[in-house]
Amino acid sequence: MGGNDNATLASEDGDFAFGNQTFNNFTTLEAGRALYSLNSSVTGCFSNGSVPILLAQNDTCSLGFFCPNSSNAQPPQFCPASQVCQGTRYSKGTCDPQGMFEPIVCPAGHFCPLGGKQKLACEQGTYCPLGSYEPIKCANGAICAKESQRQIVTVPLGVMIAFDFILAIIVGVGFAISAMRKRRKRTYTAVINPEGEKDIDADDVELLEKQSHPAAASAPGGDIDEDLTSNPDFKIFMRYIGKLIKTKEVGLSFEFEDLQFEPTPGKRILHGVSGCIESGSMWAVMGGSGAGKSTFVNVLMGKTKHTGGSIKVNGHHKDMSKYKKLIGYVPQDDIVLPELTVRENILHSARVRLPMTWRDKSIQAFVDSLISCIGLSHVQHSLVGDANKPVISGGQRKRVSIGMELAAAPMAIFLDEPTSGLDATGASSIMRLLRAITKLGVTTITIIHQPREQIFNGFDNLLLLGNGSEIYAGPTDFTSEYFGSLGFKFPTRANPADTIMDIITGNGQEYTEDPAWADKPVDKLIEEWRSYAQKPDFSNDLHLFRHSTFHASREDSLQPPKPSRPVSMMSSPEQEQTLLQTMKKRGASWPAQAYYCGKRSITQQVRNRGSFFFEIGVGALAGGIIGLSAFAAKGQLFRGLYKPPFTVLSSAVDYQSVSQVGLLGGMAIGLAASAPAVKVFGEEKLVFNREASSGHSMSAYYVGKMLSVLPRIALSSLHFSVFMGILATPLMSFNQMFAANMLYFYCVYGLASCVGMAVKREDGPLLAVMASLIIGVLGGVAPPLSKVKAWHLEGLWRMSPGVWFTEAYVSQNLLPLDYLYMLDQASKQMGFTLGQYSLDMGILFVIGSVYRVVAYVLLVTVQRKR
Repeated sequence: MGGNDNATLASEDGDFAFGNQTFNNFTTLEAGRALYSLNSSVTGCFSNGSVPILLAQNDTCSLGFFCPNSSNAQPPQFCPASQVCQGTRYSKGTCDPQGMFEPIVCPAGHFCPLGGKQKLACEQGTYCPLGSYEPIKCANGAICAKESQRQIVTVPLGVMIAFDFILAIIVGVGFAISAMRKRRKRTYTAVINPEGEKDIDADDVELLEKQSHPAAASAPGGDIDEDLTSNPDFKIFMRYIGKLIKTKEVGLSFEFEDLQFEPTPGKRILHGVSGCIESGSMWAVMGGSGAGKSTFVNVLMGKTKHTGGSIKVNGHHKDMSKYKKLIGYVPQDDIVLPELTVRENILHSARVRLPMTWRDKSIQAFVDSLISCIGLSHVQHSLVGDANKPVISGGQRKRVSIGMELAAAPMAIFLDEPTSGLDATGASSIMRLLRAITKLGVTTITIIHQPREQIFNGFDNLLLLGNGSEIYAGPTDFTSEYFGSLGFKFPTRANPADTIMDIITGNGQEYTEDPAWADKPVDKLIEEWRSYAQKPDFSNDLHLFRHSTFHASREDSLQPPKPSRPVSMMSSPEQEQTLLQTMKKRGASWPAQAYYCGKRSITQQVRNRGSFFFEIGVGALAGGIIGLSAFAAKGQLFRGLYKPPFTVLSSAVDYQSVSQVGLLGGMAIGLAASAPAVKVFGEEKLVFNREASSGHSMSAYYVGKMLSVLPRIALSSLHFSVFMGILATPLMSFNQMFAANMLYFYCVYGLASCVGMAVKREDGPLLAVMASLIIGVLGGVAPPLSKVKAWHLEGLWRMSPGVWFTEAYVSQNLLPLDYLYMLDQASKQMGFTLGQYSLDMGILFVIGSVYRVVAYVLLVTVQRKR
């Protein structure tokens, strides 16, 4: 071994020989004592008594190893390790060679060229991980000192800082422009109609002739004509409405007969409600709590499917959902976006719902006139705010909600308590505007509880409900005469609306001397009306009768005279065709709707800058924490078995570090992104329902919202990747790491959207975090994917994006070391498939997209039902 002929250990006949002596039946103790006397000059091993093992038959030195003393005569060998060296190797470390001819892996910070006879230090600008056979050039701008074993990439950090700086400038400029707009004096340009004609003439607007009644002078609409001639904004608004509605051609009238709504057996909400509402009429629906007012309106609008009876539109049995582009609905709760200004809320509704042929200049002028008409010009550039952070008053929020529907120029509008929260001036202004558009042929139906006398008298007709049935349906002027015929007396100075509410809720004993009304008064009122409605000469056209036809006696007071003019609730085929063409023209195109929704969402994100920057900061912090957890490894996140013939020199393997970086990275992304992702739709469910009910394209809304958060995802991914890359310094390139992180952010956003659609708003963030942790745990690390395969459950794990994300991390950090380690053994042990990074990224994109499809399905099914 060392070249000494006197140190023969074995003879040709197999006997053990030492020096000039030959031993038979040599015991292990005797052999040990004899071998211990051998030194390194004989065995080549530094420990006395160590017997070397040849690693090759010639001077072989694998890539990444340093073999300075071996030759063809003295090939590389393995010597038993000392206790200290063995402990180091068991601890995943590297110890010095245990013999003169034992190879050693090229130390970090150095490289050993082909042949392994040289060990050279890495120069500045290059880096050399453990086992390098050539230096790796650092990326542009990366920090790589001399003898560096990793590179610290700084260009992405600079890009991130530049993006943050540009973003701050954009936000600052945006707020400056917004402030300038608030101070800028509004001026009108020529009003352009959809056909390109200048300045719509006043003659283009034809008011629908309506019957006057004694209360008209005191009603909120009594001075409509004066407003049309004196208020330029009112005049412009009315011109646009008149041009859009074209009442002289067609309107919307409703007939309903024996309407029933019984959601569950025995729970009757509506029963036997019949009547007709002609186009261009203004109706109030009144009743006590639980009388069925909201249910009646929802059934009439088609929001709720009636369980009995029939509804006709213009005399035809048709699905009300087909008319949703022509119908406006103002809910009792003010469903508006708090991050937008008054004008932006109304303008978005106009852009999405007005005819696609309209130019933006015309829409802007129309919205300006509308804002002036509803008395919001002085706050049009103020944020709407919400209940927690109010910016404008509750009454102003109500007017914004009404303005959003009027901006669509509906042919019929339903309002739920439109004057609640308004002062006398604001309420009168709204009622005056509603009466004005009613004169243009818009059918107006309002749920109202206890209106002021002036507002009450402003309605043409009244529908009173009690216990889900009709108590009265007819002209507002004649309610006192009708109830007077039943024995009730209205106080002279009292608000008739209050008196009526007392009577129809069963509290009207003080207004009558008849003791019969003390027992079940509401049921008796319903029977009284039904008895009258069943008379042969009863007509549903009660709201068209002249005041002079009513008489004092109960027997004659409600006998239907001949209508003042012929009424046909049946539209002609030509009118139906005109209505169909009108519906087709209404609404912006699909790309335009998606654009407006995306633009609106970006505006919301910028306005809600605290949440936006907080999310980005959390992403940076999460990346920094994961990077710190791997910082001590100095970029060496994997240690495997060396390739033959040097496998025996391997230290303890480390298959966990690189996979745990993927696991922890996925979980950190889930924690950082899941809660903000829920808010993308979780905060706007009511807004979506309102807009979808009015004909807004649900898919355009969804796509616009989803596209608007992509920059947010990219920025969060950038901050996460930069800090993780600087501290963890993995072998995979920054571009590969950024792509993997961004696609995983994409998946988490999609998953959180699914959760947000399926659960209540307050439960969404917590459940989304739990869901993201679950898919992170299913990343194939603990339990390892190899064990999962043994359970035959790989398919279940592969449905989680965590597996593909971790596999991408493992693959791209291991493949650069393919020349040094037995990666097939590592792949088998971990269960991951190496070398399919593109497939991993593609599957992540597919899973994220599938999540979004599921979220959309939930949005249009589960959420719409709610």
